[in-house]
Amino acid sequence: MAKQIRQLIEEYYEVLWNEKKLDQAHKFLDPSLNFRGSLGMRVDSINGFCDYAKMLFSAFPNLYHVIEDIVIEGDKAAVRLVYTATHSGKLFGFEPTGNRIRYSGACFFKFENEKIVDAWVLGDLNALYGQLNAAEHH
Repeated sequence: MAKQIRQLIEEYYEVLWNEKKLDQAHKFLDPSLNFRGSLGMRVDSINGFCDYAKMLFSAFPNLYHVIEDIVIEGDKAAVRLVYTATHSGKLFGFEPTGNRIRYSGACFFKFENEKIVDAWVLGDLNALYGQLNAAEHH
């Protein structure tokens, strides 16, 4: 089971986030998904997840997730990540800066029937907002 979960997590980040193939979300996400993203927004469906991802991709078209660590216990997993991107679109009132951003995050997953039913992500928003604000203070 742990090997299956590890592979599912790696493919989830590679396919949905790094390759931006949101049309494959149903392969990874349960229809009853409960998702909290790194920016603190909550959604409760695959469509909601895709809308959230599209919002991020519009601000960070080259958003990339790097897995630093995965810990699996039973049907749960914790993942430590680093997000990198170029800020090329508006996000929460921050105009595009062209800045290269990098911030850390952690996601706690719960799985049922080899699909993600719960994902709770905590992002280092102080680091992110500091990088988005940096251009305004020069």
